[in-house]
Amino acid sequence: MTAMILSTENLHAVKRSLREFFPDAGSSHLSEALAAAVGRRTHAALRAELAEADPADPEIAMVDQDAFLARARELGFNPPQEDIEWGIFPLDVPGHDQIFLDTTPSSGWDIEYTSLRDRAWRNMLVAAINAGIEQKLFSVRPGDNRWPVTEHERTHVFHFTFGNGIPAIASLFDAGWDEISIHVALWPTTRGIEFVRSWNAGFIAGEAFATSWLERKNGAWLQSNTKSLRCRQSLLRTVAEVDVKPKCFGDRGKVIM
Repeated sequence: MTAMILSTENLHAVKRSLREFFPDAGSSHLSEALAAAVGRRTHAALRAELAEADPADPEIAMVDQDAFLARARELGFNPPQEDIEWGIFPLDVPGHDQIFLDTTPSSGWDIEYTSLRDRAWRNMLVAAINAGIEQKLFSVRPGDNRWPVTEHERTHVFHFTFGNGIPAIASLFDAGWDEISIHVALWPTTRGIEFVRSWNAGFIAGEAFATSWLERKNGAWLQSNTKSLRCRQSLLRTVAEVDVKPKCFGDRGKVIM
């Protein structure tokens, strides 16, 4: 999958490029399918959001090709089958190189979260990154860190809710090379805010603890550091079965050394 920087200009450019696949589709139909691809029910709803958005800080959204194709079929148009297999997005948009962000590195294709431990680790990190983006502490653009930094404290801790009401905290640190180091603790201890900053905090920080890095230099994805998970066995299934989707980044890729 890929992510798109949402702006009126970018949507117009993408729509023009989609003509390569859908030369006979109506303009309004393409607009509706494109809105579905970025998670909106209608093109009108998307336009209303863009009208109120800060142009200096546009939203970045995952592009769902299946949602695009489903809406396209409802509206009566389809691309050739070979184009579906190779993928429609991201498009090559002449004159525009800041529309799409890569969210799936080549190293991520052979990574699968099959065990409870792997899924629990993945869910914790994805939820923390989503929360940090929602709280505008950072974005997935290279170098776009917004959390407060002082001369004596460069790590930032924030609160969020995991799953169905589980208390959670996470720490952020600029790891260099446009990466963010992220530590997450669920059901934090009384000293969790103090210890979640530590790489090996484990159960001192919370009943579940995990760490990794968010890549932003060559794209936007979570580096898969599943072995960092520490989780009480009695809570493992609860954490692993939470349904959480990345907002605008990929959820797998090898750790960059």
